[in-house]
Amino acid sequence: MARPRGTIGRRQLSAEQRQRIRTLYFDAHLSKAQIASITGATPDQIRYTIRAPSADIAPRSGRPRALTPEQESELVDFVCASKENRRMTFLQLSLVLFSGVFGMWTIKRALYRLGFRRRIARRKPPISEANRVARLNWALEHVNWSPEQWAKILWTDETWITGGPHRKQYVTRREGEEWDPTCIVERHQRKRGWMFWGCFSGASGKGPGLFWEKDWGSINEESYRQRTVPIIDGWIRLCRQENGQELLLIQDGAPGHAAAATHADLVERGVRVIHWPAYSPDLNPIETVWNWMKDYIEDKYGYIENPSYNRLRAWVWEAWDAVLEAWLMELLASMPQRCEAVIKANGMHTKY
Repeated sequence: MARPRGTIGRRQLSAEQRQRIRTLYFDAHLSKAQIASITGATPDQIRYTIRAPSADIAPRSGRPRALTPEQESELVDFVCASKENRRMTFLQLSLVLFSGVFGMWTIKRALYRLGFRRRIARRKPPISEANRVARLNWALEHVNWSPEQWAKILWTDETWITGGPHRKQYVTRREGEEWDPTCIVERHQRKRGWMFWGCFSGASGKGPGLFWEKDWGSINEESYRQRTVPIIDGWIRLCRQENGQELLLIQDGAPGHAAAATHADLVERGVRVIHWPAYSPDLNPIETVWNWMKDYIEDKYGYIENPSYNRLRAWVWEAWDAVLEAWLMELLASMPQRCEAVIKANGMHTKY
C-alpha cells in the first residue's frame, strides 16, 4: 500500500514544518544535515519535502497563508526595536523571528502591506544622551526668537568639496552595456578635493568665503586663527560700521574652533560666540548651502571625474558666487521650523 504523500512511516509533517524545511533549504541555503539538526526531521522527510512540488508540499487554494494579526504585530515590533533588526533582510527576519516557518516572500508581502520598504538608511552624525539634551535645550531656548534676532547671527562652516558626481548617477543604456566605458562612473581611490569656508547672516547677507589653499596645510588651531579668524573679525566690524548691527558668531566644535587659544583670540577681538550644541548640522542653515554648491558643480562639471586643483578652485568660487542672497534669507526663515523639528524629535535627528 502506498504511503500518503508527505509522510515517512507513521509520522507526517505539518504544512508549516514542510514550509520551514523549504525556507531553510532554498532561501537560507542550509545543508540537509543542518536542516535535520534544526528541525528534527529525518533525512528522508527532508529529501522528499525538497523534491516534492510546492503545490504538494503546502496544498491550499488562493494566496499563500498570511501571518495572523498577532504575528504581524510581533513582526512590526521586532523590526522597529533596534538598528540591527531594521537592517535584517526578509529572510533573516523569517529565520530569527519565525524559525523559517514563513518564507521570505511572506514576510516581504506582510511588511509591504503594512507600509514598510527596504530603503537606503540616512546618514547622520551620532547623538549621545548628553548631546540630545543639549540640542533639545538649545531648540527650546531659541524656537521663539524673532526674525531680527536670527538676523544677528553670523552662520559659518567649512565643507570638503571634490569633483565628479555628488549624487547617485543614472545612465541610459541597453541590457549588456553596463561595462561600456560611457556607462561607467569612475571611482578614484584618492579623489582630489579641498576645503571651503563660508559665512552669511540676515543683517549682512552673504559674507566672504575662503578656499583653503593646498600649501596652507591642515586646518588646526594655529592655521584657523591665522587664516579664518581675521576674516570673521573683519566682516563683523564691517557690518557694525555699515548698519550698526552686532553679529554673534556660530561655529561648530571642530578642534581648531574650540581650542582655548582660538577662544581667547576671539574674545580679544570682541567677537561674541553663541553657544552651539555639538553634532547639530540640521540647526545650521549653511549646511544646505554646501549641498546646493556640490549639486551645482556636479550639474555643470560632474562628467570630469578628478579635476585639477586650479579647475576645482574655479568651480567652487563660481558656485559660491551663484548662491543667491534671497535664498539665504529663505533658509534663515526656516530656523523656527528647524527648532520645532528638534523639539518634536526630543533632541534626536530631523529631516534637515
